[in-house]
Amino acid sequence: MAKETNFWRKFFMVIGIIAVIFIIIVIGVVIALIIIKPYGVDVTKFPDAYSKIQSGEPSSYDHPLLSNEQEILLETSGVDVQGLPTEITPEQEQCAVEALGAERVNQIKQGASPTLDDYLKAQHCF
Repeated sequence: MAKETNFWRKFFMVIGIIAVIFIIIVIGVVIALIIIKPYGVDVTKFPDAYSKIQSGEPSSYDHPLLSNEQEILLETSGVDVQGLPTEITPEQEQCAVEALGAERVNQIKQGASPTLDDYLKAQHCF
């Protein structure tokens, strides 16, 4: 009986140590994202963007090629929406197809919100 208790004690200690290490890593990543702001993206503003979208609040600029939701997400990501082109040339569209794939470009053209990953992959096209 003592060996069985000793096994479970060690087992739960190992699980506890792994859980603590995992929590420390997650906290470290969150702090790094907040401090470093990779690609100029401030992750602390994302909850505000989603609340603006849910409330129907308009974005600060009315871009002719973007929906209100797309503008809010890009603005929150640190993108200057006013600096984006208002017309897409065939060369820019082809570049975006090469960067994102034809299916994803068609989804965005039909009104799907571009993700931060989409923007980072295709930003050199615009």
